[in-house]
Amino acid sequence: MHDAKNRELKIGDTVLIAAKVTQLSPGEEYCNVSVQSVFGRRPDGAKETISAINTGVMLRANPGDENDLESLG
Repeated sequence: MHDAKNRELKIGDTVLIAAKVTQLSPGEEYCNVSVQSVFGRRPDGAKETISAINTGVMLRANPGDENDLESLG
């Protein structure tokens, strides 16, 4: 198993999934989103769609955003 840059993945690795928000579903105390992957899968290049992800488990990654994963773990 390898990531988008062909680096080997092992159990326990921390990964980031590049995705664009395609739908917002706000609640009173939470917000869920649907996202579509930026990178296409192998071998056909199709984009993956992931739905109902709570925004508490993601970081905004627009250009200029700083993300310190160590401080969140």
